[in-house]
Amino acid sequence: IHNERVTGEIAALGTKTVNSLDEVTGDTVIIRSHGVGKSVLEDAEKRGLKVVNCTCPFVMRTQKIVEDYSSRGYRVVIVGEKTHPEVIGLTGWCVGRVDVVGADYENLPLDKDDKVCLVCQTTYSETEFKKILAFFKKKCVKTLEVFPTICYTTRERQNEADILSRSCDAMIVIGGKKSSNTAKLAEVCENHCKHVY
Repeated sequence: IHNERVTGEIAALGTKTVNSLDEVTGDTVIIRSHGVGKSVLEDAEKRGLKVVNCTCPFVMRTQKIVEDYSSRGYRVVIVGEKTHPEVIGLTGWCVGRVDVVGADYENLPLDKDDKVCLVCQTTYSETEFKKILAFFKKKCVKTLEVFPTICYTTRERQNEADILSRSCDAMIVIGGKKSSNTAKLAEVCENHCKHVY
């Protein structure tokens, strides 16, 4: 969670947010819903820390997919925002080549002998993912394994926002200003409604 109101409430209870295990002063670490790379969990175990893993089950499923396919020699391509914590964590489950693409997907060099495993950040735009998937299907790669790993609640919210925005004069999207979910919902609404707040 990175909603400032919620993280403020958690901090008021005495919980400290850290960016690395070196900053941990207690004996318990809570992994946020975006997840972390595998090495972070292994390091926490080596340090004897109690880990409460609150990684979203959808993110955890994607972690297992990229770990499995990368260990079998696949080139993993993650569709998402390069700097998003979920995507950073996912790259940490890959043992081979991993690429992250977003709007720049057409610039990714592909080889006809590539075996590609394509996954998606769970909060990514479904419309954008479909556009990127169509591009990859046209490319001549040896194998393309596709996992549309967008969270079903994200997909439903985006579809509902799309439907509503077609018949409304204005749309109000409520959420954290730094939230990927909030930003994607606003983008979906802006496709059909000129007054989105």
